[in-house]
Amino acid sequence: MIDTSTPAKSGTKPVGAAKLTIEILRCLAKQRGAIGVTPLANKLNRYPGTVYAVLKTLQAEGVVEFNPSTKTYRLCLGGILEISALKREQDLPRKIEQEMSETSDQFGVTIYLSQKVRPNAMIIIACAAPDQPLGLYAKIGHRFPVLMGAVGRLVSGMAGIDDEHLLVAYAEYRWNRHQPNYEDWSKQVRQDIASGYAYEEDSMPEGLATIAVPVKEPSNNIKFMINISGPRGDFVGERLPQLVTVAKKLAERAKSPR
Repeated sequence: MIDTSTPAKSGTKPVGAAKLTIEILRCLAKQRGAIGVTPLANKLNRYPGTVYAVLKTLQAEGVVEFNPSTKTYRLCLGGILEISALKREQDLPRKIEQEMSETSDQFGVTIYLSQKVRPNAMIIIACAAPDQPLGLYAKIGHRFPVLMGAVGRLVSGMAGIDDEHLLVAYAEYRWNRHQPNYEDWSKQVRQDIASGYAYEEDSMPEGLATIAVPVKEPSNNIKFMINISGPRGDFVGERLPQLVTVAKKLAERAKSPR
């Protein structure tokens, strides 16, 4: 078995133990039920002895629980909530969750706040939904690809609107339905960046639409994203600019220190 914890050749070297710990936690989070050391090590292509040492450390810290009768491990819900609960007032979701809820009820739409956790993935960290069925099933903790739909066009354009950058993004894009030609897609990306938002119907379930507005860092990178989703009919006429305005206000609020 090959251990893949090879440090990078240049720049800051990744810490192998930290990287393995994250890999183990991700794998356990996706695992249905408990799992033994050897099967887990096989899934990760790691040495069982190394995986065992990390699991025992996580067990001692209360993040992983061990079943001695089956010799298997699983995430400890209490331990995960202890280290992941957002309890400080300055945390981003806390700052805008009330406004998200009020806006959701006012317009009858679902609002998501997503965080970019890796170059190719975002995770929903806050959600507000009206008291009516909309056919939307994404929940807090749901992971989705970055390069897809309205969010993908904004992320692609923020990296650069020249053809050199956009051709790379176009090649890596995930198309849910039909794939437009590069000229039409790149034109739409540049328009979205100029407008500060993206509107999408094709990547949503039938009959629904979404608006995406980036929450940009001082470096002009996208770390968070506001999405407003709902029935397509609610985005026609004057409703579209109204919803764009409230989405941009939520994004600005998320950046505000107070």
